[in-house]
Amino acid sequence: MAQKSKITQLDPRVRAAVDDAIREGRATIDEIVLLIRGMGGEASRSSVGRYVKNAAAQLKQYRDAQEIAKAWVGRLNAQPEDDVGRMLAEMFKTLAMQTMAQLGDDEQEGPAQPMELMLLAKALDHLTRSQKTTVDRAVKIREALGAKLEQLEGEAKKGGGLDVATIQRIREEVYGIAA
Repeated sequence: MAQKSKITQLDPRVRAAVDDAIREGRATIDEIVLLIRGMGGEASRSSVGRYVKNAAAQLKQYRDAQEIAKAWVGRLNAQPEDDVGRMLAEMFKTLAMQTMAQLGDDEQEGPAQPMELMLLAKALDHLTRSQKTTVDRAVKIREALGAKLEQLEGEAKKGGGLDVATIQRIREEVYGIAA
């Protein structure tokens, strides 16, 4: 396993100042080295450079994720009848695939650990199971709804309750079930 970054081992307030400087984009590598030394820490220019590079990559991923989330929220607002659960599941699948692609790419963390891979696989398994449960639940609801509508139609034909035309209209317009 690769050695931890010297920057992550700094005093938390020094690291917070470094992170702020990187996030705001207001400091060069040399200025960050001086900032660390000025706050009583010690780090080489190369370790700061690696840390800045990794932080910039993480910041880019975060901003990309925000853009994707904005697009999904826009889609949800435009089509509120879409299944939010499916949308979230697709977002998680995308995130999981990106995570799998990145495992082992991080120079500071080293290659992917078996535990990381197992946890990611387990999360994907749970996601798949929950999607199946959602589909099964939707099928059961449609079947129960269909049976109830059949019952109402039978009652309407016998003269009680709503008339057949009203029930068929409810079936088609409200529930989207063709007669």
